[in-house]
Amino acid sequence: MAFRVSTAGQQQVILTGLFQNQARVFEGQRQINTGKISDDYAGLAGNASTILDSRAFQARVETYRSSIDTVRGNLEANDNQLQGMISAMEELQDQIRAAIANNEAQGFSELLDQTFSFVTSTLNTSFNGAFLFAGADTGTRPVNVNTLPDLAALGTVADAFDNSDVGFQARIADDVDIQFGLLADDIATDSLQVMLDLYNFDTGAGGPFDGELTAAQVTELQARLGDIDNAIGTLRTQQANNGLVFGRLEVVDDQHAETRDFLRIFIDELEGVDVAEAITNLDLDRVALQASYQAVASLNQLTLLNFI
Repeated sequence: MAFRVSTAGQQQVILTGLFQNQARVFEGQRQINTGKISDDYAGLAGNASTILDSRAFQARVETYRSSIDTVRGNLEANDNQLQGMISAMEELQDQIRAAIANNEAQGFSELLDQTFSFVTSTLNTSFNGAFLFAGADTGTRPVNVNTLPDLAALGTVADAFDNSDVGFQARIADDVDIQFGLLADDIATDSLQVMLDLYNFDTGAGGPFDGELTAAQVTELQARLGDIDNAIGTLRTQQANNGLVFGRLEVVDDQHAETRDFLRIFIDELEGVDVAEAITNLDLDRVALQASYQAVASLNQLTLLNFI
């Protein structure tokens, strides 16, 4: 009976199988190490386009979230500065009430000057290299006076403001723009006006407010209390509006966070490998590779002597 000994063709078939098993083992190890089905989009077949679109959307969402972080900083700065001005005007109001109650206004002129200086310097606050209340003209100081005499020298209180008529805007989602910049004249025209009225009376024929008050001075101070109430009301309205924008911003940011998390999971499901399955396949591929090594070794050891 005749026996055939392995030919070169048979060896080539076995070697080809060995190389294929090696490639599968290598690919299984790569998938387990990276957690990805493929290192390039070509290996993702029909999912490549979906993944690219999802990644583009993911990048856009992250850009919006970065803009929201910037806007959030401005809104928090707005709130802090507005609260400071409210406190300063409330302190002035309290001192006026105390002066009326005690019929004495010791040091009132100094307090008025200090309040004005604080309010105007707050309106000229700079944040991230831009004037906070200047609107679109970020490089222009929104209030051009430093003292009450400077303000009194102008024609009207409106002349003290150099801010833009347009506030800051930012895009925080697709087709969603938000206006978050407050304007100095919207905030403090009432405040500067009441302080100017007090200054003009203090330096005029009816002043100064110093020591025991005259009947005319009491009447003046009582009248200005209502104006200060209006000025504080304007500041609080601006603060409330700022808070509403902040709340809207947080809602949109939460939506972006949910979208980001969804996209992350969605993309991982398209790109990611089932690690448990990959480990099982790797074990099988290693067994097959070992069998291939043994087959090649056995084939290389065969000679005619094995069949004689």
